[in-house]
Amino acid sequence: MKSYEVTVAREGRWWMIEIPELDGLTQARRLDDVEKMAREYVAVTLDIPVSQAVVSISGIEVDGQDVLEAKALVEDLRRQVRHLEATVADLTGEFASALVDASVPVRDVSNVLGVSHQRVSQLVQSAPNERSSGLAQAILAAKTEHASDLIVHFKAGQAPQILEVESSGKTRDSRRSRARRAGVHEVSRPSAKKAKADNK
Repeated sequence: MKSYEVTVAREGRWWMIEIPELDGLTQARRLDDVEKMAREYVAVTLDIPVSQAVVSISGIEVDGQDVLEAKALVEDLRRQVRHLEATVADLTGEFASALVDASVPVRDVSNVLGVSHQRVSQLVQSAPNERSSGLAQAILAAKTEHASDLIVHFKAGQAPQILEVESSGKTRDSRRSRARRAGVHEVSRPSAKKAKADNK
């Protein structure tokens, strides 16, 4: 079924809806009504049922800026936040288990990790059977695994680029594969020695 491209622009109190292929122009009060109004225009123009009128909104312009780009930016950052939240949750669970295994009281674990003691109990109970061999090892593994700076580069007209900057030699293959799956781009931070050599 053919789909008609629709562009939308804010003019005063109206959303002006253009359907270039049909040389059509209509309007809507609310953004929620844009697709409905566009489909109705296509249906009337082509003398077809509204159910057969298919449209695709390719741009929404306000003051000369395409707000769909802003929407894509926000959605991409939300995906990154969800990924980081999952990482934090996993790490908190590992630390909780290691602390409890080291005979630290649950309420003290709660104080260290900044979560309720009920949450600590949940984390420990839901942790995998194979726990870290000790707190020191858990902390060392976490530092090695997560020692990086997160940088977000914004460029007009493009999705944000997420960069993880790490010290040279600390990036592991498993980390890179996870980063690729999450859409994260990694770059290595040069060592101090190398930086000095490059500046000479």
